[in-house]
Amino acid sequence: MKKVVVTGANGHVGYSVAKLLVERGYDVRATVRDASDPVKTAHLKALGVEIAEADLMRPETLAPVMEGRDGLFQVAAVYRSWARDPQREIIDPSIIGGINALRAAHVAGIERVVFTSSTAAVGRAGPGDTPLTEADWNDASPHPYSYAKTEAEHRAWTFAEENNLDLIVINPTAVIGPGFHRHTPSTAPYRALLRGELRRIPPIVYGLVDARDVAMGHVLAYETRQARGRHILCTECLPAAELVELVHDIDPEIKVPTRHAALWQIRALARWEQVRSWFGREPRLTPETVREYLGKPTNYDSSKARRELGWHPLPIRQTVRNTLEWVREHPELL
Repeated sequence: MKKVVVTGANGHVGYSVAKLLVERGYDVRATVRDASDPVKTAHLKALGVEIAEADLMRPETLAPVMEGRDGLFQVAAVYRSWARDPQREIIDPSIIGGINALRAAHVAGIERVVFTSSTAAVGRAGPGDTPLTEADWNDASPHPYSYAKTEAEHRAWTFAEENNLDLIVINPTAVIGPGFHRHTPSTAPYRALLRGELRRIPPIVYGLVDARDVAMGHVLAYETRQARGRHILCTECLPAAELVELVHDIDPEIKVPTRHAALWQIRALARWEQVRSWFGREPRLTPETVREYLGKPTNYDSSKARRELGWHPLPIRQTVRNTLEWVREHPELL
């Protein structure tokens, strides 16, 4: 039986990875920052994993959880687009925290590390309809989350090369599907649709992937000994208008918007939200997010994961349906 650590196991991806590992017979040590918080541990306790308290920004807490383990799934990171102090709240936990985890794994003699990055570290738009591949990097982005994921992955590769660490990286698009216990920026739009709060269709193309498929990508990367490098995981890229149509087709009772929001309207809203943030309100949207994600073509090539890992995602219709069902079945998410 392989003994592994999953960091950030209370998050959407971390929980899905831990769950799949348990189903495949692994001995899983799942880390959370606060093991005394039942909200963050109840679903993990139900899996029967060992729960350990660890904080990526406190290296002394990482050494004990790595002891006696064969593998590490470094999933933990901050998934936010805005913070009052982006450096401390978003960037440092990904960059410094990620290296702290890798260093602890290296010292403990862990054999293989699967590192969760993102297509935020790959980029958003290629020339024309050319899909982006693992060769692409989002190095010029000033967006806090994209910068954090890009720089964290760069530094992870540097550390691995300098220390001869067996590192595999997973780059998923926006993760939806069941298995989350609090909303992320990727799942929140489905709550808005179910509440009837989405008034207009935004000018955005969503790269989407199911959390169950992301978990499978992680586990296949760990188990496929010849796997090397980065692996983009994207089921499909859908313009918002097509996604809204799909939601309505799945459940005609959901009131979906029919009017489109112009990009200038979204930009104006983001500027207004930025002004509100100066007075202590958390913005629903930021100018950096608009520049990073809206009004741009989006297309990713997942052929490497399919070819090298044997990764075959669920149909996007099933993923969207299961996401809506999950939110409805959990009143605290609605």
